[in-house]
Amino acid sequence: MKKAIWIVACLVTLAGCATSSTGVAPLGDGRYMLHGSDLTGWGTANEVKAALLKEAGEFCAKQGKELSQVYHSGKEMGFITSANADITFRCK
Repeated sequence: MKKAIWIVACLVTLAGCATSSTGVAPLGDGRYMLHGSDLTGWGTANEVKAALLKEAGEFCAKQGKELSQVYHSGKEMGFITSANADITFRCK
């Protein structure tokens, strides 16, 4: 039983850091961009997008604003590549 709890705790920890982000980059005209990739090798582009949207929302919240006007794109994992995504957004 203790081994099962330990395994679940490890999986939860890995899931929390399964996406690598480049960090918020300003594009000008009040627009920002984030790029992220899956680190596990089995994640999807939608999971990467979700993590990026959460990061973008937190970025906007720190400014006392809300996430707005989101454009996103993603690519599923391939033979050699991991799933990745880009989002462009504004804070209003």
